[in-house]
Amino acid sequence: MFQHWFLLPVGVAISTLVMSAGVSGATLWVPVYLLWLKLEAPVAFWLGLLTMLFGFGSGVTRNFRDGTFDGVLVRRYLLVAVPAALVGGWVSGSVNQALLVALFGAFLIVYAIVIGGRALGMRSDSDRHDRVPVSIALTGGALTGLISIGIGILAMPSVVGHRASRSPGAAIGSLVMIIFFTSLAAAIGRMRPSLISELRRDSTQIIAIAIWAVPGVIVGGQIGPRIAQMLPSERHARLYCSAILLVVGVLTLVRAAAIR
Repeated sequence: MFQHWFLLPVGVAISTLVMSAGVSGATLWVPVYLLWLKLEAPVAFWLGLLTMLFGFGSGVTRNFRDGTFDGVLVRRYLLVAVPAALVGGWVSGSVNQALLVALFGAFLIVYAIVIGGRALGMRSDSDRHDRVPVSIALTGGALTGLISIGIGILAMPSVVGHRASRSPGAAIGSLVMIIFFTSLAAAIGRMRPSLISELRRDSTQIIAIAIWAVPGVIVGGQIGPRIAQMLPSERHARLYCSAILLVVGVLTLVRAAAIR
């Protein structure tokens, strides 16, 4: 049990980072489980979702208490993203995950560069809008079901630029809630009989991991929203998120190479 003690500080660091940037914690947890702990890919993907749900659940509670989110905006995204994540999670068991993750990792790196470039050119709030793109919610939900990430990355520019997002902290707060409930749907959708069998086989190790990782992500889930509220402007929020996504993109490609 004590051989996994390092997951406590790792959990605090990961949860703080992703909660402050509005990025799914699975983007960092799955590489930890695949590359560091050498878990099988289906178990690593599901456990990555489960771990981040504890951290994001803590963050959702904090954002709800602070009022740093827009409920109408969150519900409009979830009406599309949640069903898509359920379907994507169920289908994931029969899809070549290594190929999906590799393609998405390359896309993520390009996308991060585009977001950063646009942020550097921002001068005003003239690009504010009232839209909730159905295509983004649908694609993001399906990707979250398939590869454990997607909704936060795709929805971020739209949520940050929405008129309902009163501040960078409120935008990230809304995004955190969207990611949490979409990821919960993805974790449920992945519960095929084959995965349940693998989880039972590895139950002792999974419990030992959770004992250290879960407290870490809960602590980080309280710290991350505070950092998000300290970001001085939408431009800074996008630059910050762009840097996070660039790192996550590289990690995603490494994760794809580790899948057998």
